[in-house]
Amino acid sequence: MYEALYAPIPDVNAYLDRLGLTAPLPVSLETLDQVLLAHQCRIPFENLQCFEEHQEPSLEIPALFDKIIVQGRGGFCFELNALLEALLQTLGFDAWSVTCRIVRGKDFIPPMLHRGVLVQLDGRRYYCDVGYGGPQPSFAVPLDGRREKNGEVFWGESLGNGWYAVSRLTSQDVTERVFEFLDQRQPASYFVPYSFYCARHPDSLFAQHRIINLRTKTGSLALTDDTLTERDGDAVTEVRADNKQALSDLLLRRFGIHYTFESV
Repeated sequence: MYEALYAPIPDVNAYLDRLGLTAPLPVSLETLDQVLLAHQCRIPFENLQCFEEHQEPSLEIPALFDKIIVQGRGGFCFELNALLEALLQTLGFDAWSVTCRIVRGKDFIPPMLHRGVLVQLDGRRYYCDVGYGGPQPSFAVPLDGRREKNGEVFWGESLGNGWYAVSRLTSQDVTERVFEFLDQRQPASYFVPYSFYCARHPDSLFAQHRIINLRTKTGSLALTDDTLTERDGDAVTEVRADNKQALSDLLLRRFGIHYTFESV
């Protein structure tokens, strides 16, 4: 029943083509950064299957490959970071998934409802993420230090007892903790119930709102319900889709997603 969660990537070259990359790629920090940035710029974070279709997405690698690579769709953290982990392993990286909690903007301890990826490279461990709908690092973040790249500053630190945190410096130069996680290697099957909760529970944000995000060269695109917010440098603009046909056109034009709503 769960074997396909651990299946290999069906076509690595097709995956790399979706990212705008070509093989061979050396096992290096530069490659890791290239993959993460390309992933965030070309494959959107989106919850259409959860919100529109009221379905739990499959986490099986062949199904994820078909949806995200072949059909040109996106996904949420349990999908995108599952595929990322499989790709990195195929490329020769020592990569594994970890269970995280998103603490950004919270004054309480939230549940562990996020999937991240750790990579061991040249004696250091790095946090990698292509499946967070908020401000995620566009590069690999060391668990024992700070990196500044692409106009962003992120760092990792130990909290003790196997716990780590990833924080960032906001545009207002304010320190903001984003993720907390255990560094234990988690098998793919562990994320099935977490994914089910996020996709189907009525209190889940993904069951309540349409959420689609994509990084751009100069900012980001964020669709919440029917409103698209575009950040281009310091400029922020908003556009509202008045009907399902306009929304479908917007998804294709701005996110590259072909999606037909049941009623337009």
